Amino acid sequence: MVSWNFNPSEYKARNFEPIPEGDYRVRINNVKEKVFSSGNEGFEITLDVPGQTGKLWYYLVLDPSDSLKTNQRLGMFFDSFAIRDTNLSNCSDWIGCDGAVRVKHSMYNGTITSRVVFCLSRSQQKKFPDFCTGLTGQQNRNSASNTSSGNQQNRFPGFNTSPIHREIPADMTF
Repeated sequence: MVSWNFNPSEYKARNFEPIPEGDYRVRINNVKEKVFSSGNEGFEITLDVPGQTGKLWYYLVLDPSDSLKTNQRLGMFFDSFAIRDTNLSNCSDWIGCDGAVRVKHSMYNGTITSRVVFCLSRSQQKKFPDFCTGLTGQQNRNSASNTSSGNQQNRFPGFNTSPIHREIPADMTF
């Protein structure tokens, strides 16, 4: 039997607003292999969005009846997140990778929800700040000397400026 004394003073009601439409830098938080209602296998990918309280989910469905579309989506995903190992059985290695996505709104059960419509290519991401520093690729290269002296300020509130273990250059191409 579960033993817990609920303390209502520690409860804070939350209102989850949809993430606004637009293009976002994101980081893969979790990957689950899944069988979708269509019967197709694929991946449910949870994405963190800097400056947002909510998360996004990207559904990468592997449709054997449309290999061209499936391989195009896989290619866009691998390019966006700079994933070089395209062996799908290594999907846990995707966690922590940074990429970018386009978000649109749709209605689901009478509620507006945010959904990922596609992944943005690496070349389209040059305008975005890095997930960990808040600086664009060029700004990051120009400010390397400031970082070592501790003079760098977070010019993009909401972005995590703490170092991460996985550094992926914004200008990496395939």
